[in-house]
Amino acid sequence: MPEVSELIARRDFRALRESLTGVPPADVADLLTDLPLEQAAVTFRLLPRDEAGDVFAELDADLQTDLIDQLGDIRSRQAIEALEPDDRARVLDELPTEVATRLIASLSPATRRETQAILGYDYEMVGRLMTPDYVRVRPEWTVARALEHIRKFGRDAETVHWIFVVDSKQRLVDDLRIRQLLVADPGMQIKELMDDAFQALDAHEDREEAVRMMARYDRTALPVIDSRGVLLGIVTHDDVADVAEEEVTEDIQKQAGMEALDKPYMQTGLLEMVKARGIWLCILLILQVATIGVLDMFQSHLAQAAILVSFIPLIISSGGNTGTQAASLLIRAISLEEIEHKDWARIIARELRTGLVLGALLGVLAFAIVVTLNAAGIVTDVRATRVGLTIGLSILGIVLWGVTIGSMFPIILDRIGLDPATISSPLVATLMDVSGLVIYLACASILIL
Repeated sequence: MPEVSELIARRDFRALRESLTGVPPADVADLLTDLPLEQAAVTFRLLPRDEAGDVFAELDADLQTDLIDQLGDIRSRQAIEALEPDDRARVLDELPTEVATRLIASLSPATRRETQAILGYDYEMVGRLMTPDYVRVRPEWTVARALEHIRKFGRDAETVHWIFVVDSKQRLVDDLRIRQLLVADPGMQIKELMDDAFQALDAHEDREEAVRMMARYDRTALPVIDSRGVLLGIVTHDDVADVAEEEVTEDIQKQAGMEALDKPYMQTGLLEMVKARGIWLCILLILQVATIGVLDMFQSHLAQAAILVSFIPLIISSGGNTGTQAASLLIRAISLEEIEHKDWARIIARELRTGLVLGALLGVLAFAIVVTLNAAGIVTDVRATRVGLTIGLSILGIVLWGVTIGSMFPIILDRIGLDPATISSPLVATLMDVSGLVIYLACASILIL
């Protein structure tokens, strides 16, 4: 950055352009982000048109908007038109409505139609990810003709690793690896290489399906078709990687008991951050009021055996941790489609077996802790053995209940059409705090009081 600032100050623009030659677009974008806006605009103007589009796609939405204001409509339009169709749609979607509308209107008719076709799909649909830049051939063509076609039009394609075969009505009939054509006899017809077996995405499917299919079939590109089987475009691995990152980030944030952030952490404003985190914190706080009721219900029992109060944190943590573990495992399994709703009985049986072993292990450890603390004089009570037994058995019951709640809650949410990641873990932990106290104090009432 100091070198760039110095070159701008000296107005040595030729040297500045040369210094940026060969630098990856993502690194140039980082440089522009760190520069003052005026210097960033000067540097961006010096980039070749094709490189400018790639760099522009890497910038965050706020800087894109600021650069558009600095560059003017003509240079901004050139930068937008230089983008790949899917990247162009994504950039325009993130810009303020009035800015995006003005830029779309300034695009060439062909580019505008192409962009509006992609923007016509919902943000969560596969159609929003696809690009119309791909290579297609016909079954009756020879390999030699197909290779000549690829040489002519492949330069503008998103990828030539996969070649798509369409019929006279533009319906997808097969896809071929470029390697198959390169090693085939030039006189062979394309249909002789086809096996009529291919995987395709529907343009209206959820974009998460693209992530799953790309991973399942180990592809770098997948075709996108409509209800008639007409090939509309392709989705490439780089777009799917971005979606996977967004979806995982969203799930992680939801599992933490908050709304998913629309912007990166450092770009999220104070009010947006408070809104995303505060609503569910308030709800969980209200739910925790139930623990007050439980403690009040057993107040007389606790007065008779004050030692029980000392171990409440241990009881609460055991239930919350166990339930959260089970919920996290099931949320991820649902996301990866490793399980189905009909598997609930097998899941509960599996979790109960696991919970029995874990509960017994934790229960024995808790009993040993109570006896050890009593022997060391840290926590003293003549009923230490019975207290230890109470805590051990309580933890066993709490763990079994925790794995039951933690494993079933995500499945129930998913079954009724809600995102299982939505506060499953925090809500399970809160429910376990309340129910764990009930189990603990009920066991104490039977075994000690």
